[in-house]
Amino acid sequence: MFVSASVIKIPLLALALRDVQQGRLDWNAPREIDPRNRVSGTGILCELSKDYHPSLSEMATLMIVLSDNIATNEIIDMVGMDRFAQFCEEMQLPHTKLMRKMLDFEAIAKGLNNYTSAGDMGRLLVRIAKGEFVNAEVSQTILRIMEHQQCRNKLPAALPTVPNYASEEDKKRMQEGTVLVANKTGELVGLQHDVSVFTLPDGRRYVIAALTADLEDDQQGVQIISQLSRVIYDAMK
Repeated sequence: MFVSASVIKIPLLALALRDVQQGRLDWNAPREIDPRNRVSGTGILCELSKDYHPSLSEMATLMIVLSDNIATNEIIDMVGMDRFAQFCEEMQLPHTKLMRKMLDFEAIAKGLNNYTSAGDMGRLLVRIAKGEFVNAEVSQTILRIMEHQQCRNKLPAALPTVPNYASEEDKKRMQEGTVLVANKTGELVGLQHDVSVFTLPDGRRYVIAALTADLEDDQQGVQIISQLSRVIYDAMK
């Protein structure tokens, strides 16, 4: 088990989309953000007007592509921590625990933190990559959001990637010698994570879940993950 940092946002996205599919949540309805969820750190909502009421769709996108902490905290309220625990049990993610919101330092001081493992993240991403999470449409929605990831300095960094701004048509006509990356990073001091689904031009997919801890040099962790990804890509292409 590792402190999860922001990779915990992938199962949060998965649960939110399953709730939308089951009619528990509205994907498009605007929502007023609870002032208690307004924290700093990564993201853009902290820079925008408090009068802006984003939809779940917008918050889910911001949670992944910009790792927005305010959006994440709001989504935690929408799905509920207890239901997140039930979801992880159902999905056979025994090491994935959500015990606090983003940047809740009081909770951390009390010994409450968020955890996951490479195995848990890998198993969830494999289901998504195969189109087997809920159904093919929901799985593809998760991948589509992750493909727009802005933080690409780890697993994608040394690869000939399709740009994260590429159109859906360009993705369908991938050039030989490129790879489509759908990833989510996490980082804290001494900890660097990145997990991803990779799609090759011939349609084959593979998953990497790279988690690290106790780093003396964070940049070394970033470089090791990038080098690992290149070795695996060269073996798969």
